[in-house]
Order: sequence, then structure tokens, then C-alpha cells
Amino acid sequence: MPLWKKLFRTIAEKKAQYFSAWLLVVISSALFYAFTAAGANLVDNLETFYQENNVEDARFFVQHPLKSPQQLEDRFHVQLEKQMSLDVSMDENTDLRLISNSEKINQYSVIEGEKLQTKDEILLDQGFAKAHALAVGEEMELKGKTFTVAGTMATPAYIYPLKSTSGFLKNPDAFGVAIVQEDILKKWENAHDYYTVRFQEDNRGAFKEAVTEQNQILNWVDKEDNNRITFIKGDITGIKKMGETLPIGILLITLVIISILLWRLMKKEYVQIGTLYALGYKKAEIIRHYLSYAAILAVTGSLAGTVIGWLLMHPLMASFAHFYNLPVLDTNPYFPYLIVSFLLPMVFFLPLTYLLVRRVLKIPPVTLMKGGTLKTKVNRIERLFKLRKLDFKKKFITRDILRNLPRSGFLAIGVLFASLLLLMGFITKDSMTYLVDENFENVYHYQYEYTFNQLQTGEPEHGQAAASAPFVVQDDEDQSLTITGLKPGNTAIQLESMTGEELDFDSVIMNKSLAEKLEISPGDSLEVTNQLSGETFSVTVDHIANSYLGDMIYMPLKKFNQLNGYPENSYTTVYSDQKLDIPQEKLAAKSEISDMVSGFEKMIEPLNYFIVAIALAAAVIAIIIMYILISLMIEENSYKISLMKVLGYHNREIHKLVIGYNRWFVILGFLLGIPVTFVSTSALLNSVTAEMNITIPVKIDWINILISFFVILGAYYVTVLLNKRQLKKISMQEAINRSTE
Repeated sequence: MPLWKKLFRTIAEKKAQYFSAWLLVVISSALFYAFTAAGANLVDNLETFYQENNVEDARFFVQHPLKSPQQLEDRFHVQLEKQMSLDVSMDENTDLRLISNSEKINQYSVIEGEKLQTKDEILLDQGFAKAHALAVGEEMELKGKTFTVAGTMATPAYIYPLKSTSGFLKNPDAFGVAIVQEDILKKWENAHDYYTVRFQEDNRGAFKEAVTEQNQILNWVDKEDNNRITFIKGDITGIKKMGETLPIGILLITLVIISILLWRLMKKEYVQIGTLYALGYKKAEIIRHYLSYAAILAVTGSLAGTVIGWLLMHPLMASFAHFYNLPVLDTNPYFPYLIVSFLLPMVFFLPLTYLLVRRVLKIPPVTLMKGGTLKTKVNRIERLFKLRKLDFKKKFITRDILRNLPRSGFLAIGVLFASLLLLMGFITKDSMTYLVDENFENVYHYQYEYTFNQLQTGEPEHGQAAASAPFVVQDDEDQSLTITGLKPGNTAIQLESMTGEELDFDSVIMNKSLAEKLEISPGDSLEVTNQLSGETFSVTVDHIANSYLGDMIYMPLKKFNQLNGYPENSYTTVYSDQKLDIPQEKLAAKSEISDMVSGFEKMIEPLNYFIVAIALAAAVIAIIIMYILISLMIEENSYKISLMKVLGYHNREIHKLVIGYNRWFVILGFLLGIPVTFVSTSALLNSVTAEMNITIPVKIDWINILISFFVILGAYYVTVLLNKRQLKKISMQEAINRSTE
């Protein structure tokens, strides 16, 4: 059919523009399907893993072993299991936590290798095994005993292998988790017991009270407050949100670009459309013809993008699962996301294309055959400017801008979007760096933290005493927090107010992250309940500290003990700047600050590569958007350019008049992108950390802003170079031919 020949001939003539728009459709569909399907699969795998392997609802330490655990199970309809663990030093800088093979709760899954068969076998978490080059079948020595690595495993209690439940940076070089037979730990000294519990009913408080009647709970951590379990949920949320929002933004930009392409095409083909009318073509046939341009781009682009998204989904899931020590149990194509990925471009493009074609077809055929009506109106904005006093160049540029504000505005919006993508990578890195450098190293001025498994009353041999306990807010039981008691004059932890003043621990201090969640200001009060003892009391906040690590309240140690009913001089934690010789059997946990910092440095390494990849993607998207718009600008002004050549203007002068001023809209788009990126990144990070006990403040280094600016500006000049050839192709003959028509 002749119209089909015309369709492919037109696309071939403008192949660079149509290919660029097609590429944007491919990118958006690929990102949408890869991220949403990967996120959904990860959620499913995580939930399946938790259910099949019986993830704990809580874990706790008690002063003495429970006398009748079976009675507690029967009375409260819970699953209760005693487990054992022991931290073994492989060298000065590496600890491996051995945990007993559980039968009911936190059961492990083998990722590679085989299950434990003998007492001489050990299973390692895959991150630790890779960091220390320990392959299946190799031997390793721990405390004088030789073990054979049976394989790598994942356990629900250590999806994110942190040394402490309140930590936030893992470091497989310094810490890992392994599973051995329980008989091994029973023979070794210093292994300590703890209990895990799964609730069938909403009776957690009653269960705690029953345990407290016969014992003293020294430490209780709910699943929701255990960063080893909750951190993965926040990151999966981030993956899905990026998959749902970023591609939609690309599609919207592509929608406008394709609309501009088709509108310019139809304006140029007024005579042809009128001729088609005269030859007897119906409106429906003409509409179908022009819809075919958008349909071809949408169908082929979304099909290619969905296939690429399917291929990207698998390595994305694999890298995420490896980072979080999560076994990939099953991969589902997720047909709803697949269908949406395929149909979304058509849903976006076809209705708008239809409206554009209908708008053209409302023009009488006779008018169309004459090339349409020439309308040169001076808009209201242009009337406000007094252009007579300006020289020709300034007058020409100003008039061109004012008469094409939508085009210039869209160029700025396209650059804004590319800038958002680019800056988001830098902001993520700089925010994490700020969190560690400013909110970790500047707050925690100690190297070692020792947590005892019983209350201590004597003065520590070295270091500074403290006491901590988990609490829930009385009016919002979903919000948990930690209250730490410190002696006035304590230097192990140093906090500053929001104005930079140093705070002493003779008052009640709440950190910024918790204050934002609870909307608390200095002088406000809140009621809290101790999750260990059940004590409820009111706390009045005196100061807000500029700290985002954990949901924390600090108060004088003496006041902490009084409010909780603990002995006056008791404490549970010692902070020290040197290693202490404390018997292992007295400790519930110990940690080193250096492990956190080195863990952060290790985590930042792959983030740097991620930022480079994001920068390249942003540059490509910026080049595509700017190339299409500038090429359309040259095409639209071809008569003016030809006339200027007749009048003796050189290509460089024409470039400055017709294209050069667009760099200011590129700069404007980048500048607008900075606050937009801050707002959108803040919303993303808040959603990611909603279920975590930290808040990530949004920060960016000015050097990275400059780097981003030069990347965007470089992308603009690349598009200028790509379009120079098109500018040179316009001959003087075009203006002469038009003037003789």
C-alpha cells in the first residue's frame, strides 16, 4: 500500500531522530521491567525464605537458662528455641561467629555445597567465604580444630551479616557467620546461649512478663529492630521505587519528543494530507497512517526493552542476593509487569498521537492543500519586551526564544531529568560518606564496645561505663528506640546540637533522626516502655543532637537506672579506646569501630562503579534528548538558515544565532535539577530507611556538582557537533526556491 511505503521512507529519511526516540523507549522499558520484576522477585524470595526457614520474631538473652521452656511454648503457643554462638578470632582483624545448627527457628539454606553431615564440617556465609577465598571442600582451622567447608549458606537471622543487631555496615573481611553442629559449641568454653522465639498470637507482652517472673531479660531484640533482618526490605523498596518512577520519567520525555516529531512531520505534510483527501482517502486511513509512526516506535521499542529488561533482571537479582546473603529460590517472569512494560509506551503514545492527527484533520482540505494558514502572532510576553533598541543579533535571539518558549522549556526539562539521574548517584555516595565521617567517626570516640550479659556494679578496669535498653513509644508501639545512660563528662560519645554546640550528658538528648520521625522539639515529652522490664515512664527532651545514627535518646546514667529500677551504679556496656581482657563468658557482644569504617570503605568501592555507570547513562540520555531537539530546531529554521547564507553569514555566526543560545537553557535545566534532585532523593532515602533505625541525611559535595555540570555541558557540546553536519547541509538554494514559488 502506498501509505506504508511513505511510512518507512519517512522514517528512513529521519532515521537519527526516530532511532534516538526509539532508544529512549527501549531504555525506559528495560529499566521498568528489570527493576520492578527484580524487586518483586526479591520480595517473594525473601518472604518464602522467611516462611520456609522460620525467621525469628525476636531474640533475647536472660540471666539464667530458662527452667521450663516447654511450658512457655504450650502456654503461649509459641516456638521457642535455645541456640548457641561463639565468636572465634581467625586473626587480629577477623572474627567468625559460629552459631549452632537450629532445628526449629532460623533454619539455614545451602547456597553452594551440601548440608552439614559430620561434626568436622562447617557452613560459611557466602560473602565471608568469597572475601577469604574459602572454597567448598577446603579446610580451615578454628581454635585448634580443623573443619572442612561443606558449602555456603544463608540463614534468616543473618540476611545482612552484621556483628551487632544495631549496626549498619557489614564488612566480610572482618566478620562472618558460620554454622556448626551444636555439640562442637558445647565442648568449647565461652560459648553463650540465647533464645529465639516465633509468636502465633499477639501475646508478646504477656510472654515477656512470664519470662521476667522467673528470670531477668538482659537483652531483647524484636525482628523489626534487627538490622540484620530489616535492612534488606528497605533496599528492595528502593529498587522497586526506582523501577516505577525513573522509566515513567523517561517515557514522559519521550512522549513529548515523539509528539514534537509527529507535529513537525504533519505540519510539513499539510499539502500531502490535503492531496490524500482529494484522492479519496478517508480520515480513518490517514489517522491510522500517522498512528503507525508512534505504534512502530512503541511496539518495537517496548518489545526490545522488555527482552533486555528480562536479561538484566537476573544479574541484578544475583548481585543483590549475593550482597545480602539471600538464596535465590525461584525466578518469576511476573507477567503483570511484563505486560505493563510492553503496553505502557503504547498507552502513553497512541492517545496523544491520535489527538494531534485529529487536530490537523479539522483543517479544511483546501486549506491543507495550500500548505495551511500562515499565522505569525506576537504573543503577550513578546509585547512586554522592547526589542527596537537592541542590535540585530540580540533581537533575533530574543524573538526566537519568546516565540518558542515551549521548545526551550522542554529542553530545560530534559536536561533537568538527566541532571537528576546524574546527581542522584553522587548524592547517594556523599550522603553515605557524611553519615560515616560526620555522624559516626565524629560521634563515637572509642575503638571497642563491650556489652555484658549481666548487670555490672563495680568500676570498669578501663573505659567508660554506660547502660542501654530497648524501648517502644507508648502512643506508637511501632516506633522503637534505644535509651542509653551515660555519666556526665563522658567523652566516648560526643554530640553536638543543631547549632554546633557541644552537649553534655547531664540532660536528656534525642538524636535528629528520631526527632524527625516523632516530630519532637526541645521541651516536648513522650512516654516510653522498657521492652525488657515493662517499666513505663515519661521522658522530657532537653536537646536535639545533630546525629542520624539509630533512633536514640541519651540521658544521665544515674537517672536511667532510677527510671528503670536498676541498681544505682549498674551498667551493661563499656566503651574503651584500647582492647580489654574481659572473659568471653561475661560478654553478650563486642564490636570494633574500625570494622564499621573498613566496611564502609569496602561498600563504597562498588558504589563508585555504579556512579560511573549512572553518569554514562545520564550523559547518553541527555545527548539523545538534546540531539533530537536541536536537530528539530535546525530543521524548523532551515529557511532562515538558508536565507542567512544567501545574505553572507558564515556557519559559525548562524550557529550562534540559531543554536548557541540553547546552552543557557541547558545551564538553567541543570540548576533547576539540583533542588529537584535533593527533594526526590530525600523522599527515596526516607522510604528506603522507613523500616530501619537510621536516617540518611541528603548531602552532596560541591566538587561533584561541578563534575555533574561538566558532564551535562559536555553532552550538550557533543550534540552540537553531531548537528553541525545537518547545519552545513542546508544550502542557499532552499531560500531561493521558496522565494520563487
